[in-house]
Amino acid sequence: MTTDPDNRDAEIFTGIKDLPAITPAGTRTELLHAARRGFVRIRKDFVQQESVPRGDTVLAKLVNGHKERALDALLTIHALQPILADPLPLAVWARLLNCTPRSAGAALKVLESMDLLELSGTRVTPEIFLKRENGDGKPWSDVAETDREGRGFFTIPFDFWTTGAIDSLGMPGKAMFLILLKETQDPNAKRRTFIMANERAQEWYGISERTAERGYQQLRKGDLLLEKPQLVPSARHPLGRSEQWHRALSYPYSSDHREALRLLAQKAAQGINASSTTKDPQ
Repeated sequence: MTTDPDNRDAEIFTGIKDLPAITPAGTRTELLHAARRGFVRIRKDFVQQESVPRGDTVLAKLVNGHKERALDALLTIHALQPILADPLPLAVWARLLNCTPRSAGAALKVLESMDLLELSGTRVTPEIFLKRENGDGKPWSDVAETDREGRGFFTIPFDFWTTGAIDSLGMPGKAMFLILLKETQDPNAKRRTFIMANERAQEWYGISERTAERGYQQLRKGDLLLEKPQLVPSARHPLGRSEQWHRALSYPYSSDHREALRLLAQKAAQGINASSTTKDPQ
């Protein structure tokens, strides 16, 4: 056996040191990149359903039950759906949600109790079988497969996770964020702003007027909200005009940007389908 009198072999490892563990932000960026979509589709009846009382929608139940971690988990699961055939360890879910494994596990259990998913596997690595986000208990399917024009769903750009908005917004902010996304998702661009007197929040969406007010405050603080007042004729107002507020979300959550993302994804899917049906020349 030969020896290295100058100890040069050891020099090849000089400067190689352990690196820090990946952060929650890094975990989200890497896994969302693997999902390859840039946004997630959510059915509009997650926010509002004509056939059920307003307080019984999934969003209203999560908001009124103060289940913010479960809401974060549900949205994140839908965002990562394309890569969840290979289950993620609970510790990874905890890092994605910026919480402890125990809290992440509890959030998944809440969603299971609401018939939004089914859990199997082990406590260490749970397998998640997703159900529809409107809470009807049916297996999840991509709404875009039957809704080419995008009328039945709204989109959440992955920026919600990668910019940290999921952490900076509280439950009221997330509730109004989702409501605004739903109400300004119009492929025909006929409806680009949202108008609602805060006292109508309970009647329309099953959340309190105070929640709506606090939600707008949080969106303003995060520079996510665009607002403009408009004077309109009013028979009951002493001056003959009353004020109503038009609201929308700023880039990258604007209607125009979300519609551009949707169309790009649609074209990409059409290209994939076309290439998969093209036969090789003989």
